[in-house]
Amino acid sequence: MSSLIRLSVVTETFTPDVNGVARSLQQLLSSLPQHRFEIQIVRTGADASGTTSLWPEVVCPSVRLPMYPDVKLGLPARRRLRSAWQNFKPDVVFVVTEGPLGYSAVRLANRMHIPLFSAFHTNFHSYSGYYGLPWINALVVAWLRRFHRQTRLTLVPSVETEQALTALGFAQVQTLSHGVDCELFHPGKRQDVLRQQWLKNDDTPVLMYVGRIAAEKNIPLLLGAYRRWQQRGGQARLVLVGDGPLRQSLERQNPDVIFAGVQTGEALAQHYASADAFFFPSLTETFGLVTLEAMASGLPVLAFDCAAAHQSVQDQRSGVLVDVKASHHEKAFMVGLHRLMQLDRQTAGSVARAYAETVSWPRVGEEFAHLTQSILHSSLPISAERTSLV
Repeated sequence: MSSLIRLSVVTETFTPDVNGVARSLQQLLSSLPQHRFEIQIVRTGADASGTTSLWPEVVCPSVRLPMYPDVKLGLPARRRLRSAWQNFKPDVVFVVTEGPLGYSAVRLANRMHIPLFSAFHTNFHSYSGYYGLPWINALVVAWLRRFHRQTRLTLVPSVETEQALTALGFAQVQTLSHGVDCELFHPGKRQDVLRQQWLKNDDTPVLMYVGRIAAEKNIPLLLGAYRRWQQRGGQARLVLVGDGPLRQSLERQNPDVIFAGVQTGEALAQHYASADAFFFPSLTETFGLVTLEAMASGLPVLAFDCAAAHQSVQDQRSGVLVDVKASHHEKAFMVGLHRLMQLDRQTAGSVARAYAETVSWPRVGEEFAHLTQSILHSSLPISAERTSLV
C-alpha cells in the first residue's frame, strides 16, 4: 500500500454549515499532514452560498428537519457511495454523523471490506427530555450503539463521553479531543464599535453565549440566572450569538437582551473578544468547541463542570465551574455567576488564553493520522452484531 492514505469522510454537516461539528471537522481535516492524506468529502448538499472546500466533494440528497430547518439529514445513498468509492478507491472510511447517509456508508464499507471508523459528536439521546419525549431515549441509545458497533473504532471528543458510552455498551471508544484556532480567536480582535452598539455605559460587563438558541442548550436556564442577577442589583449586558427554534420567542420576551444572530469567521472572533465573560449553560455537550474559542479570545468561562469546561477551565482561575450534580441547576448557575463576577476577569481571561495556546489543531491532526494508520493495519474485531446487520 502506498504511504499516501486515501480517506473518504462521510458527514451530514460540513462548511459552510454553522455548528461545532462542521467547524471542528474542517479544522481537523485542514490540520492533517498533506503529504500523507488524500481526502474525499461525501456530504449533504451545501447551501446556495456554496463552499470553498479544499477537497473534492460528493454531494448526496438530504431533507431538512421540521424542528431544525437549518439541519440537513442525509438520505441513504448506497449507489452514489459505491460509485464514488469505486472511483476514489479509499483506503479507509471515516463516518462522522449517524443519520441515514452515515448508516448506508457503514453498511457499504463493511460489504466492500474497507476499513471503517466513526465519530460520536452529539448526545442525541439526551435531547429527548428537552422536547417532551423521554420515552425515546432508550431507542436512540440502541440505534447509536448498533451503528457504532459496526465500525472498528469510535472517536469521541472528551474522556467523559468515552466513559459514558462505554458504560452504555459501546465498543472500541477512544478520546480525540478538539483544538482551537488561536490566530483567529484572539483577545486583540476586540472592537470598540461593537461594544458601543451593545452598551450605554462602557463599564458594564458584557456576558456572551455562542451557540444554538435551542432548548437542549439550556438557554432558559441562562436567562433565568441572568434575571436573578439583575434582580439582586447586578449590572451586566447579555449578548446571545447564534440562531435556533427558540430565538424569535425569546427575543420578544427579552427586549433588553442582544440577539446578534449567526456570526462566522472574523466577525465571530470579534464578537467573542469584545465581550468580558462567556456563559455556557449546556448539559448535553460531548465537547462544546465554543468554550475553547472563548478561552482563546481571553474570556473567563462560566459553565457546568462537564465536557470541554471540565477538561479546560480551572475553577476560580480561568472561570467558574458549576456542579452538574447540584439539586437546582438554575440556582447553582446563579451562584456561579456571582462567583464569576467577583473574579479579576482580566487575569482570569489571561489564564484562559494561556491554556488555549497549548491546545493546537496540528497536534490533534497528528494524533488522528496515527489512529488512521492504526485502523489500516489493525485486526480490531468488529462486533458480531455486524454480521446480522450487513
